[in-house]
Amino acid sequence: MAQVITFGNFKGGVGKTTSSVMFAYILQEQGYKTLLVDLDPQANSTSFLANTFEVSLNNFVSIYEAMEMEDLSKAVLSMSANLDLLPSAVDLVKFGDLLNQKNKGHAGNKHYYFDYLLGELKDNYDFVIIDVPPTISENTNNALVASNYSLIIMQSEPDSLAGAIDFNDYIKGMKQFNPDLEVLGVLPYLVNKRSKIDEYILEKSLSEDLNIKDLVFKSHIYERERVKRFRINGITSSNNRDFHDKKTLKMYEKVVKEFLKRMDEK
Repeated sequence: MAQVITFGNFKGGVGKTTSSVMFAYILQEQGYKTLLVDLDPQANSTSFLANTFEVSLNNFVSIYEAMEMEDLSKAVLSMSANLDLLPSAVDLVKFGDLLNQKNKGHAGNKHYYFDYLLGELKDNYDFVIIDVPPTISENTNNALVASNYSLIIMQSEPDSLAGAIDFNDYIKGMKQFNPDLEVLGVLPYLVNKRSKIDEYILEKSLSEDLNIKDLVFKSHIYERERVKRFRINGITSSNNRDFHDKKTLKMYEKVVKEFLKRMDEK
């Protein structure tokens, strides 16, 4: 059965979506059967992945429509032999209303709806990666209840550090609904080696007075122009990669290696 990981932070624009897609992409390249779930109505993971694999998003079934039908398999889009996508669209803003309809008189069950539906797909995958909005919402709650782990993405700037701490604290509260949920780690993202501010934020995240000190990854995602280009053009295919593509992907591969090691040690 798949290991389910929610990528999160309560600050937007910190690399959560990019990291979700890059991890899913690298895992499938390494032969792991992977499902990327886009639970954000902005659908950025959906467009990024579809752009990478040149998959048309015309007339697809959205994850919201599949949840209405109580069958997530209706929305699964194949990106490659090892990578599938549950695509999002703007209709996902109605997720809270859908939960109210599906759980009339059982408000406490709302957090479990996505987990219930995902159970039908888990046996098909090694990993399920969930991208969520940077908000306290039913999208995030349902993702965390369905997850084994959460990976917190932390850009090296003050608001992102605060968002990472808040997300970690929020997960502790979600354990009442999912006692097995654990934080796999905090991943520093787009770190500028020459920036004093970045250096300060990283040092701050490792300070004794913060509750994430022991969670911070040793491997980092450093600031590279190619990461931004991937977001525009999609991830470069293996037969067209130049030096910068390979160096960027190698950086992510190092982080994924630590990600897998941390999971094995749990």
